[in-house]
Amino acid sequence: MRLEDLVQENYDRMCANDLRIWKYVCRHQEECRKLSLHQLADACQVSHATVQRFLKLIGMDGYSEFKAFLKWNSLSQPVFDQRSIEENGFNLNRTISLVQQADCSDLFRSMSQAESVYAYGSGAVQKAAAKVLKNYLILAEQLLHVIEGKEERMMAIQQMQPGDVVFLFSLSGNNPVMNEYARELHDKGMILVAICQDGANDLSKLCQYYFPFFTQKIDIGRHGKNYYSSAGMFLIAEIIMLKYTAYLSMQ
Repeated sequence: MRLEDLVQENYDRMCANDLRIWKYVCRHQEECRKLSLHQLADACQVSHATVQRFLKLIGMDGYSEFKAFLKWNSLSQPVFDQRSIEENGFNLNRTISLVQQADCSDLFRSMSQAESVYAYGSGAVQKAAAKVLKNYLILAEQLLHVIEGKEERMMAIQQMQPGDVVFLFSLSGNNPVMNEYARELHDKGMILVAICQDGANDLSKLCQYYFPFFTQKIDIGRHGKNYYSSAGMFLIAEIIMLKYTAYLSMQ
């Protein structure tokens, strides 16, 4: 697993100082390989204890393990495979086709009858997709509340009523924080909609409805950085809005 993967999995728990450290590391990976803990802290304008807390947050035992991850990243500098562009387009088309063919009538009936509809994303891109869904559903005259951060998660679950609909956006579907929240929502009688990548994942098993998007790892840039296309989440959000509008027009 790469540094980027560890950060993505724990992004929802990161504070401003954590993001400051990660931003610096991303832009100066070569330099960071030579820095001591105190030098990195000075470069990020935080305390060395803050750096240690950041490393613990993303699952590392200490600074030595962090340096080992940086070294591993530096050993892998893949050449971009042009075929990835074509493969990504193929995956997006598969996602569109699957969602267009899905029977959403039961979900839409629940949405129209629910006291409230919510959306929650487990990372930065996932939160952006939740906000896009909110903006799309405004066109269908459906109010959607976007849940952001730990405090809002706790407040929202106290306000929700059984039968409320909650859209859950996740990249892998295996984010521990997301899935624990999904279990709590499920136990309280919410109607859950998983939007995450295709494949074996725990989130889809916790939800009554599952809209998968197809993606694959794409190696980009230097230091072994990789990328999973999340554009499918935004396509799903738009198609859901269009299909929901069509459903309402027939009622």
